[in-house]
Amino acid sequence: MPNYKLDPFSSDISEIKNTDATIIVANGMLWDEFRKGGDAAFIQIYEQFFDSLFAYGMRLSKDESQTKDGIQEVFFDLRRLRHKIGPTDNIKFYLLKCLNRKLQRQFSKWEHRRESLDIGQDFDFTISHEQQLIDQQMGMEKIEELNSAIAKLSPRKKEIIYYFFYEGFSYAQVQEIMGLDSVKTTRNLMYKALGFLREKLK
Repeated sequence: MPNYKLDPFSSDISEIKNTDATIIVANGMLWDEFRKGGDAAFIQIYEQFFDSLFAYGMRLSKDESQTKDGIQEVFFDLRRLRHKIGPTDNIKFYLLKCLNRKLQRQFSKWEHRRESLDIGQDFDFTISHEQQLIDQQMGMEKIEELNSAIAKLSPRKKEIIYYFFYEGFSYAQVQEIMGLDSVKTTRNLMYKALGFLREKLK
């Protein structure tokens, strides 16, 4: 899976080549060990990805208790159904997708809250200088301008920027987790989001 550099001043999406192949193999081996019943693998997955799941859940729900409950349910189901679960080379994507579904089901009990989740109304994030998803030569002033522009994005555009650049998901993965119609639709939404950022940062 490629990683990408966020360059709102360009119409291109720059690929950063790194040790993705090694990461994919490590993910696959760890997941397979968990599926075979390895408790150590299960604990490693929980400890390795809990913080990412919690941060993601809070972006969706803003409710710490519901987020933690959702995460616990995800891991309860994983442990209970481990022998029926298929392989994956991206554990983080698999877990985020599971948590997304769990939270959607929780919010379906409250119609007004479900609407805010479905459209990503509460989905917020900012970029720090340390994050490698941006050009390392971009100064703090530019980063502040970029965060200000991101805050002005529509909920769906903000969400797709987050998945693609912050989490490094592919177009197909973004399509799946956002429930978009096709990869083409996903690409179009991404380029609209980047176009909006470029316009705001002129």
